[in-house]
Amino acid sequence: MFSGTNLPTKKIVCLCLVMSVTLVGTMVALGSDPTETQKAENAFFRGSHLLSRDNMTEALPALEEAVSLDPENVKFKRVLAIAYNNYGIRLSKEGKTLQGLRFFEKALGVEPEDAEIRTNFINACLQAVSASDDKVNENDKIYFLKKVLEINPKDSAAKKALAALLNNASIVKGAVSTGQDEIKQMEDALALDPSNPGIKKNLGVAYYNQALEKGKNGEIQEEIDLLRKSMKLVPKVALTERELAKALSNLAVIKGKAGDFETQISLLKQSLELTPNEAVTQKNLAGAYNNYAVSPGPLSFADRVANLESALKLDPKNKLTHSNLSNALTKESVSEYKAGKISKAVSLLEKALKNDPQNKAAQTNLATIYHNQALNFGEQDKHEQEIQFLSKALAISPDSPQIKSDLALAYNDLAVSLDKKGDVKQQINLLTKAAKLAPENKVIQENLTKAKQKETSKTTKTEPSKSATGKKK
Repeated sequence: MFSGTNLPTKKIVCLCLVMSVTLVGTMVALGSDPTETQKAENAFFRGSHLLSRDNMTEALPALEEAVSLDPENVKFKRVLAIAYNNYGIRLSKEGKTLQGLRFFEKALGVEPEDAEIRTNFINACLQAVSASDDKVNENDKIYFLKKVLEINPKDSAAKKALAALLNNASIVKGAVSTGQDEIKQMEDALALDPSNPGIKKNLGVAYYNQALEKGKNGEIQEEIDLLRKSMKLVPKVALTERELAKALSNLAVIKGKAGDFETQISLLKQSLELTPNEAVTQKNLAGAYNNYAVSPGPLSFADRVANLESALKLDPKNKLTHSNLSNALTKESVSEYKAGKISKAVSLLEKALKNDPQNKAAQTNLATIYHNQALNFGEQDKHEQEIQFLSKALAISPDSPQIKSDLALAYNDLAVSLDKKGDVKQQINLLTKAAKLAPENKVIQENLTKAKQKETSKTTKTEPSKSATGKKK
């Protein structure tokens, strides 16, 4: 708790009465009632006479009566204000601090623009702050300091003193229950003394405690707002950071269930900024990226892929995300292929199979593209390239009889093209591969036999090799 601010003592001065008082009362005609003005003058005469004898207890009621009867009379008001002021000084000197303050306040009420009375009232209020609570209780101190700031809003001493009192009062109340009233008092205190670290800390704790209550009641957004306020006042408190991270994650779950994946992702990222190594939050963020990527909506292909890749960075072994990425890439490859962008389609399908080697659609589509490219090379008698692409196709679809047959024929055709070069060993190697792929093809078997005969007998003249029968598809 903070004690009241020690304020410099400022002198409170007595005000002098400068007036001429006639010692004879106003005469009233026999049988007639005195007028209000006459009553006022009589009361003022009586009060002034008593005042001159220092009889305050009787003088003040008489002077009050005079002002009440003639409220516009400047002289009456001036004398009453001075009397209040001087009586306030007397009471203060007698140790009756609160009673003295009340009379200073009365003096100001009668003459609010009088500079000396204003100064005396302000100085008396500031001095009263240091008084013990049995003389001026905390509520009265707060009341009078607020009065001071009404007169002079820039009074720094009053601000600091009031800030300390409001802070202390809110702590006492907060020990029972940190409600909105207590927090409002602390906020008012901080507004008066914004650089006070103690008040900042106390208000930060109050925000934190109220945040926990909001969280228990399921008011998660309010909990987050209060925790943010607490962190702004008292940064880098691990306990507050953990609670905020947890609240952000809880709200993210709610947003995700409602289909608001963008907000969910944002909240989870904020949570991880506070607790970077939180495994559950990382997995939740990965799931949010995945769900956003596969959700219906206007997301572009690039955005879907980016979200899925972000998910895999956080959860690299997640099979579902790999499968979703593979499907997205496969779908896009079809569009690229139809647009004539074969290389792009191949690249997408290769990436799709890298993420999910069991993706049947990707397997079929990539094998088909490789097969078609191979056939194009074959028609141009570019058999090496033909074999290269058919081998890729067969690696993807090893059970395809058509690809096996076409690859066997490609090996055979390349072997036949080597006949003129006399590279018999290479012919035998190629035809052996062809025979394994198409053991029922008699032409390939015949060419292989002839090639082997050439190898064993270089001098034996053989008939020219035949092209294998069968049409590649």
